Amino acid sequence: MFEFIDTPNPNAKKIMVEHNFEISIYLDAESIEDKNLKTLFNHHDVENIFSGPGFLTITKKANSLWENIIQDLDT
Repeated sequence: MFEFIDTPNPNAKKIMVEHNFEISIYLDAESIEDKNLKTLFNHHDVENIFSGPGFLTITKKANSLWENIIQDLDT
């Protein structure tokens, strides 16, 4: 569903996606209407989502594993 791209922060990954969100803000569930993005936001291991120009940065909870998050979202 999403291609997760590594960042210098091991708890954060970037996804390339065109969006209409204001740049450089943390998103909340109310600001996301897209069904796929809402699924990502509502995942129990995702701590926050930050908007950038043409991408979103996803930060996971410190004790969570990317492998589990990615597997959950690909099913």
